[in-house]
Amino acid sequence: MASGNAGGREYSLVELFAMKFVLADVLIIALLLLAGPIYAILATAVIVLGGLLLWYLAEGGGDEPAVSESSASAAESDAAAAETDPVTTLQERYAAGELSDAEFEAKLDRLLEADERAADADVETADLSLERER
Repeated sequence: MASGNAGGREYSLVELFAMKFVLADVLIIALLLLAGPIYAILATAVIVLGGLLLWYLAEGGGDEPAVSESSASAAESDAAAAETDPVTTLQERYAAGELSDAEFEAKLDRLLEADERAADADVETADLSLERER
C-alpha cells in the first residue's frame, strides 16, 4: 500500500489514512456547499466504505501482505525455500557427516535425474523428496 512520490518516499498506513480523510473532508464540505446535503451524504458513505476496504486490505484480508511486512515476508519465503530445497538439504546432510562421498553423489545424481524427468513432463518439483518412499 505504500505510495511514493517522485522522490520515492514511502508512506505509513497512518499517513495514508490521514491523507485520505483530510481530502475526504475537503470533498464533503465542497459537495455540501455546492451540490447539497444528499450528495455530501452519498460521498461520505463512499469514503467510509473505501476506508473500511483499505483497513481490511492493510490487515491482511487481501492476497498481498501489508507494506511494512512485504520485504520481511519475501526474505522469510526465500529462506524457507532454501531450507526445503532438496539439494540444500542434501548438502547440509553431507556437511554434517551423515552421508559419505558416494552416497552424496548418488543421491545428487538421482535428484538431478528426477528433476530433469519432471521438467520434461512439466511437473512441479518443489515437493520432491530426497528419500524414496518404501
